[in-house]
Amino acid sequence: MLLHWSPKSPYVRKVMVCVHELPQLPKIALVRTVAAMLKPNDALMLDNPLSKIPTLVLDDGTALFDSAVICEYLNALAQGALFPPAGAPRSSA
Repeated sequence: MLLHWSPKSPYVRKVMVCVHELPQLPKIALVRTVAAMLKPNDALMLDNPLSKIPTLVLDDGTALFDSAVICEYLNALAQGALFPPAGAPRSSA
């Protein structure tokens, strides 16, 4: 897997906490990526046409580009306990 990231992004930091807690770091290549609003990053746009980080590119080429989606994907991949499983326990108050 490949993760487009930047240390300045709070959304990337959220993903990195999950990466370290689950531990998935050995499975992910980190690519430091600048995502400026006025100057789209051509390399990032190949994986994410919105040109936003974080973007996780899976081994099959599928791209995930929302920090919550990425965190939940990594949790499911690692069979972690950072998020409850889908269903009643997750949605009940």
